[in-house]
Amino acid sequence: FRSPSQSHTGNGINGQGTQGTQGQGTQSLNSDPFNLRAEEMAMADCCLGLEIRRTWSEQELVRSFGGRMPPGTPDGMFETWDGTLTCVQVVRVPLVSGADDASLQHTLTQTILSKIVKSQTWLRFSSVSPHEFIIFCWLPFAVEDSVRSHVETLISRVRLLDHRFSARLRLPAEPGTIFPALFACNYDFLSARSRSLSESDISTFVDCEGGDGDEDEICQWDITWDWAEMAEMAEMAEMA
Repeated sequence: FRSPSQSHTGNGINGQGTQGTQGQGTQSLNSDPFNLRAEEMAMADCCLGLEIRRTWSEQELVRSFGGRMPPGTPDGMFETWDGTLTCVQVVRVPLVSGADDASLQHTLTQTILSKIVKSQTWLRFSSVSPHEFIIFCWLPFAVEDSVRSHVETLISRVRLLDHRFSARLRLPAEPGTIFPALFACNYDFLSARSRSLSESDISTFVDCEGGDGDEDEICQWDITWDWAEMAEMAEMAEMA
């Protein structure tokens, strides 16, 4: 993989990105104002304190294959001046007020695993090789430490399979700015229709950069997937 500063035509990145983009509008595939604010605030959080060289919007990162657009397109990507490339996938977690900790843990687990599985699909289509892929989770209300610890343990196991992924849990100062009044009202219905995910659904990623093997060696992925299942997962993600 070549850094975006070196080549944009050889690594699957369309366009040159945008320099000095902090504070500019988000080019999202979902124009809902609540979603736009969620993505803009998440990108600002991820870029905080970093010297950003350029960023890419979700529209610039869209890929297609055989006339289909796979799920998992990052909501944004940025490169710092030291060449570090970071992808960000933003999700507003459909937590229900009054649910017990076990239910909250289950919802967070399914939400994060769904985003990771779909993000891996996008990575297979593209030639982008980020140093980090952040699953940025907005929470509608504060959760107990036990719920946060559950997510930390989940991610530590996920990173044994694909070290690029991490998760951030954030509570907005004013949840109403990104969570509409009836947010997550259909989550139970949609989740009941979908297959439950587990860590076994995550593909193992082997980083070939810096290896001692043959220069022509190609990192192998299992790139078979069920389009119907992906469409079902995308339907659940629409509320996010």
